[in-house]
Amino acid sequence: MGGGSLTAFFDSRSHAESAVSRLEDAGVPVARIRLMPGYEADEKNAGVMSDRSGFFDALADFFFPDEDRAMYAEGLRRGGFLVQVNAIDDALYETVHDILDDEGSIDIDERADLWLSESGRQGGSNTGFAGSARGGKAADDLAVSESAFEASSSEAARRVAMRDTTHGSAKVRAYTFPGSSASSNDSDRQSQTQSQGGSHQSQGFRRDH
Repeated sequence: MGGGSLTAFFDSRSHAESAVSRLEDAGVPVARIRLMPGYEADEKNAGVMSDRSGFFDALADFFFPDEDRAMYAEGLRRGGFLVQVNAIDDALYETVHDILDDEGSIDIDERADLWLSESGRQGGSNTGFAGSARGGKAADDLAVSESAFEASSSEAARRVAMRDTTHGSAKVRAYTFPGSSASSNDSDRQSQTQSQGGSHQSQGFRRDH
Protein backbone atom coordinates (compact mmCIF):
# COMPACT_ATOMS: atom_id res chain seq x y z
CA MET A 1 0.00 0.00 0.00
CA GLY A 2 2.94 2.34 0.54
CA GLY A 3 1.25 4.44 3.22
CA GLY A 4 -2.21 4.49 1.66
CA SER A 5 -5.56 4.23 3.43
CA LEU A 6 -8.41 1.72 3.64
CA THR A 7 -12.01 2.84 4.09
CA ALA A 8 -15.19 0.97 4.93
CA PHE A 9 -18.80 2.05 5.44
CA PHE A 10 -21.18 0.66 8.07
CA ASP A 11 -24.92 0.84 8.65
CA SER A 12 -24.64 0.69 12.44
CA ARG A 13 -22.54 2.37 15.09
CA SER A 14 -22.00 -0.94 16.89
CA HIS A 15 -20.39 -2.52 13.82
CA ALA A 16 -18.21 0.52 13.19
CA GLU A 17 -17.04 0.72 16.79
CA SER A 18 -16.45 -3.03 16.90
CA ALA A 19 -14.20 -2.69 13.86
CA VAL A 20 -12.30 0.14 15.53
CA SER A 21 -11.85 -1.90 18.71
CA ARG A 22 -10.49 -4.85 16.73
CA LEU A 23 -8.11 -2.56 14.86
CA GLU A 24 -6.79 -1.19 18.14
CA ASP A 25 -6.43 -4.71 19.57
CA ALA A 26 -4.49 -5.70 16.44
CA GLY A 27 -1.92 -3.00 17.13
CA VAL A 28 -3.02 -0.32 14.68
CA PRO A 29 -2.00 3.06 16.14
CA VAL A 30 -5.05 4.94 17.40
CA ALA A 31 -3.97 8.12 15.60
CA ARG A 32 -4.34 6.34 12.26
CA ILE A 33 -7.96 5.27 12.85
CA ARG A 34 -10.78 7.66 12.07
CA LEU A 35 -14.52 7.28 12.62
CA MET A 36 -16.96 9.69 11.00
CA PRO A 37 -20.45 9.22 12.45
CA GLY A 38 -23.42 9.99 10.27
CA TYR A 39 -26.79 11.43 11.12
CA GLU A 40 -28.40 9.76 14.11
CA ALA A 41 -32.06 10.56 14.77
CA ASP A 42 -33.37 10.98 18.28
CA GLU A 43 -36.97 11.24 19.44
CA LYS A 44 -37.09 14.94 18.60
CA ASN A 45 -35.95 14.70 14.97
CA ALA A 46 -36.70 11.09 14.03
CA GLY A 47 -37.38 10.71 10.33
CA VAL A 48 -35.74 13.99 9.41
CA MET A 49 -32.77 13.74 7.04
CA SER A 50 -29.78 15.93 7.84
CA ASP A 51 -28.05 18.30 5.44
CA ARG A 52 -25.72 16.50 3.03
CA SER A 53 -23.56 19.50 2.25
CA GLY A 54 -22.46 19.60 5.88
CA PHE A 55 -21.16 16.05 5.62
CA PHE A 56 -19.53 16.86 2.28
CA ASP A 57 -17.61 19.68 3.95
CA ALA A 58 -16.74 17.54 6.98
CA LEU A 59 -15.10 14.98 4.69
CA ALA A 60 -12.70 17.51 3.17
CA ASP A 61 -9.70 16.29 5.14
CA PHE A 62 -10.39 12.65 4.34
CA PHE A 63 -8.87 13.55 0.94
CA PHE A 64 -11.42 11.61 -1.16
CA PRO A 65 -12.01 12.43 -4.83
CA ASP A 66 -15.18 14.54 -5.13
CA GLU A 67 -17.30 11.67 -6.50
CA ASP A 68 -16.41 9.42 -3.55
CA ARG A 69 -16.76 12.28 -1.10
CA ALA A 70 -20.29 12.98 -2.39
CA MET A 71 -21.26 9.32 -2.15
CA TYR A 72 -19.99 9.00 1.42
CA ALA A 73 -21.73 12.25 2.35
CA GLU A 74 -25.01 10.75 1.11
CA GLY A 75 -24.41 7.63 3.18
CA LEU A 76 -23.64 9.68 6.29
CA ARG A 77 -26.79 11.73 5.71
CA ARG A 78 -28.73 8.47 5.74
CA GLY A 79 -27.26 7.49 9.10
CA GLY A 80 -24.20 5.42 8.20
CA PHE A 81 -20.71 5.41 9.71
CA LEU A 82 -17.38 5.75 7.93
CA VAL A 83 -14.15 4.19 9.21
CA GLN A 84 -10.80 5.01 7.65
CA VAL A 85 -7.34 3.72 8.54
CA ASN A 86 -4.44 5.85 7.30
CA ALA A 87 -0.75 5.32 6.62
CA ILE A 88 -1.08 1.57 6.11
CA ASP A 89 2.16 -0.25 5.38
CA ASP A 90 2.49 -3.72 3.89
CA ALA A 91 2.81 -5.32 7.33
CA LEU A 92 -0.61 -3.99 8.41
CA TYR A 93 -2.51 -4.20 5.15
CA GLU A 94 -3.93 -7.73 5.42
CA THR A 95 -4.88 -7.28 9.08
CA VAL A 96 -6.66 -3.96 8.52
CA HIS A 97 -8.38 -5.15 5.36
CA ASP A 98 -9.65 -8.37 6.95
CA ILE A 99 -11.08 -6.54 9.96
CA LEU A 100 -12.86 -3.90 7.89
CA ASP A 101 -14.16 -6.51 5.45
CA ASP A 102 -15.45 -8.78 8.21
CA GLU A 103 -17.08 -6.46 10.74
CA GLY A 104 -20.45 -5.69 9.17
CA SER A 105 -19.26 -3.31 6.45
CA ILE A 106 -21.39 -2.87 3.33
CA ASP A 107 -20.74 -2.85 -0.41
CA ILE A 108 -20.92 0.92 -0.88
CA ASP A 109 -21.05 0.67 -4.70
CA GLU A 110 -24.09 -1.59 -4.48
CA ARG A 111 -25.74 0.68 -1.94
CA ALA A 112 -25.07 3.79 -4.01
CA ASP A 113 -26.68 2.16 -7.03
CA LEU A 114 -29.73 1.39 -4.88
CA TRP A 115 -30.00 5.02 -3.74
CA LEU A 116 -29.81 6.19 -7.32
CA SER A 117 -32.40 3.69 -8.55
CA GLU A 118 -34.78 4.75 -5.77
CA SER A 119 -34.63 8.30 -7.07
CA GLY A 120 -35.00 7.31 -10.72
CA ARG A 121 -31.58 8.71 -11.54
CA GLN A 122 -28.94 7.04 -13.67
CA GLY A 123 -25.27 6.65 -12.90
CA GLY A 124 -22.61 4.10 -12.23
CA SER A 125 -22.26 3.70 -8.47
CA ASN A 126 -20.80 6.84 -6.91
CA THR A 127 -20.49 8.74 -10.22
CA GLY A 128 -24.18 9.59 -10.13
CA PHE A 129 -23.71 11.70 -7.00
CA ALA A 130 -21.43 14.27 -8.61
CA GLY A 131 -24.13 15.91 -10.71
CA SER A 132 -26.08 19.11 -10.35
CA ALA A 133 -28.75 19.48 -7.71
CA ARG A 134 -31.20 20.60 -10.36
CA GLY A 135 -33.83 18.20 -11.62
CA GLY A 136 -36.71 18.04 -9.14
CA LYS A 137 -37.16 16.74 -5.63
CA ALA A 138 -35.70 13.28 -6.23
CA ALA A 139 -32.55 14.71 -7.73
CA ASP A 140 -32.36 17.30 -4.98
CA ASP A 141 -32.67 14.59 -2.35
CA LEU A 142 -29.69 12.67 -3.72
CA ALA A 143 -27.38 15.17 -5.41
CA VAL A 144 -24.82 17.15 -3.47
CA SER A 145 -25.58 20.81 -3.95
CA GLU A 146 -23.79 22.32 -6.91
CA SER A 147 -22.21 24.94 -4.66
CA ALA A 148 -20.42 22.19 -2.77
CA PHE A 149 -18.29 21.59 -5.85
CA GLU A 150 -17.43 25.23 -6.51
CA ALA A 151 -13.73 25.25 -5.76
CA SER A 152 -12.41 28.12 -3.71
CA SER A 153 -8.73 28.96 -3.86
CA SER A 154 -8.10 26.73 -0.86
CA GLU A 155 -10.32 23.94 -2.18
CA ALA A 156 -8.55 23.98 -5.53
CA ALA A 157 -5.29 23.27 -3.72
CA ARG A 158 -6.78 20.50 -1.58
CA ARG A 159 -4.70 17.37 -1.69
CA VAL A 160 -6.71 14.50 -3.18
CA ALA A 161 -6.02 10.79 -2.90
CA MET A 162 -6.87 8.47 -5.77
CA ARG A 163 -8.75 5.22 -5.46
CA ASP A 164 -6.36 2.25 -5.70
CA THR A 165 -8.26 -0.45 -7.56
CA THR A 166 -5.38 -2.92 -7.22
CA HIS A 167 -6.09 -3.15 -3.50
CA GLY A 168 -9.25 -3.32 -1.42
CA SER A 169 -12.40 -5.32 -2.12
CA ALA A 170 -16.13 -4.89 -2.66
CA LYS A 171 -16.60 -3.64 0.90
CA VAL A 172 -13.23 -1.98 1.51
CA ARG A 173 -11.91 0.86 -0.65
CA ALA A 174 -8.20 1.63 -0.90
CA TYR A 175 -6.79 5.11 -1.57
CA THR A 176 -3.27 6.36 -2.21
CA PHE A 177 -1.71 9.72 -2.92
CA PRO A 178 -0.09 9.98 -6.37
CA GLY A 179 3.65 9.56 -6.03
CA SER A 180 3.45 8.53 -2.39
CA SER A 181 6.48 6.73 -1.00
CA ALA A 182 6.32 3.33 0.62
CA SER A 183 8.82 4.26 3.31
CA SER A 184 7.71 4.25 6.91
CA ASN A 185 8.91 7.82 7.41
CA ASP A 186 6.69 9.10 4.61
CA SER A 187 3.78 7.04 5.97
CA ASP A 188 4.22 8.58 9.41
CA ARG A 189 4.33 12.07 7.93
CA GLN A 190 1.15 11.39 5.95
CA SER A 191 -0.59 10.11 9.07
CA GLN A 192 0.41 13.24 10.96
CA THR A 193 -0.73 15.50 8.13
CA GLN A 194 -4.13 13.79 7.91
CA SER A 195 -4.66 13.77 11.67
CA GLN A 196 -4.01 17.53 11.80
CA GLY A 197 -6.60 18.40 9.11
CA GLY A 198 -9.16 21.15 9.46
CA SER A 199 -11.96 19.06 10.98
CA HIS A 200 -11.90 18.20 14.66
CA GLN A 201 -13.19 14.76 13.70
CA SER A 202 -9.96 14.03 11.83
CA GLN A 203 -7.85 13.87 14.99
CA GLY A 204 -7.74 10.10 15.27
CA PHE A 205 -10.57 7.87 16.41
CA ARG A 206 -13.16 9.52 18.62
CA ARG A 207 -16.38 8.07 19.97
CA ASP A 208 -19.09 10.72 19.56
CA HIS A 209 -22.26 10.20 21.53
